[in-house]
Amino acid sequence: MTGPRERAPEAPKEHGPAEPKGHGTAAPRFSWPERFRSHGAAAGPEQSRDRLIELARETWTVTRLLAASTLDVAEFEAKLALAEAVHALVEVAASCEERADELGAAPKPGQRLGTEEREARLAAALAAPPRQRLVTLPRKWLTPLIRSFEDRPFDPLLDGPSERVRRRGLSDLRDAFGWFAEAADADAERLERADGQGELTDPGHPGIRRSTPAARTARRPTMGRRDERFTTFENTRDYRGAADWRDTGSPYDNDLLELVRVNRDEIDALETFALALFDLAAEADLESLRHLARLTWDEARHAAIGQELLGERFGDPYAHECSMIGIRIRGQMGGWNAWTQITVFGELGIIGPMRALAREARRRGDERVAHAFGFITSDETMHLRESRRLLDRDHPSGGLGQAADAAREEAGRILEGLGLYDAEHFAQLDERQIFELLGE
Repeated sequence: MTGPRERAPEAPKEHGPAEPKGHGTAAPRFSWPERFRSHGAAAGPEQSRDRLIELARETWTVTRLLAASTLDVAEFEAKLALAEAVHALVEVAASCEERADELGAAPKPGQRLGTEEREARLAAALAAPPRQRLVTLPRKWLTPLIRSFEDRPFDPLLDGPSERVRRRGLSDLRDAFGWFAEAADADAERLERADGQGELTDPGHPGIRRSTPAARTARRPTMGRRDERFTTFENTRDYRGAADWRDTGSPYDNDLLELVRVNRDEIDALETFALALFDLAAEADLESLRHLARLTWDEARHAAIGQELLGERFGDPYAHECSMIGIRIRGQMGGWNAWTQITVFGELGIIGPMRALAREARRRGDERVAHAFGFITSDETMHLRESRRLLDRDHPSGGLGQAADAAREEAGRILEGLGLYDAEHFAQLDERQIFELLGE
């Protein structure tokens, strides 16, 4: 006979963190997910909502500072980084507002920007010399915004959606702001040497005393600036008629040269959408603001693509003059009309030539050009479709036709004031002729 079977010895019990009460007495199979542990926070839905709205307001303030800076900060690389950061910040601010709406009430557009004191601080920042502002951005604006998101956690169990908005926002902000810290470190020493020696004097950005009414209203620049490596021309967008045009001897290369210059000079398109975002932040809905931020980022990408292709195919990209007429006109227009002008009279005119170039590049086996312009035309088609829909819905003048008339009239007055074109004659131009004059 065999004796009774011996029991295997029991495995020692592991003692992990105490499990939440109310989950039974059976030994847990897995550890409890961290995001489902309540911190026991005393805050309720109303407090979470108010905190989200405040985070959104802080983010909108920094967004407007960066959007305005896309115009008057001259360095090309900085414009690209500013445009990308603007897109990231608008997504963060919009997510905060949308979650606040789920909790009961998002701020109405007129309540979005917050306090007079915050507006005065923004006005003072925009009055500083642009180069100095760029270097002080991390310390005075970007790092404090990150800390606001770090210091205001939400209960991960009771208010998991708000905590997710906060964590994703924090990740996006850190990603978007990395370039600025490096740039500030690289330029700070030069600025310190120049400070007090006149180099930072900027007659276009006089100081604003906080006691004046202007100190309470942040005003953006009305003209874009260009990197000192560029030579510019300001009276047309006609590259083949410009002084620096050189015929390559190849129709394909001529088209390519023209269109990569068009895209490199979409610096003024990113500036246009950024200024519209600055102007409309207080009144437009989130859908329009998100769209404008996306346009700003896309046009920065297009400008970088154009610059890269210029360098790859046609030598030093800075040797090709940069057209300024688009921002020279649109910078003086209000946000609604600037957005309308570039949409109705700009983007529609450029899609066809770029699509034709992409087809010819594919036929020739030029994949680099085919892929680049394939993505750009995809972007521009979306821009045109969505911008026309939103402007038709929301432009203060009424539908898209009235919006186009308002933008045409304002642009004509500005052109005449600059001595570039007779306003009455400009009013007779069709969309193609306006595109040829002002570009995208």
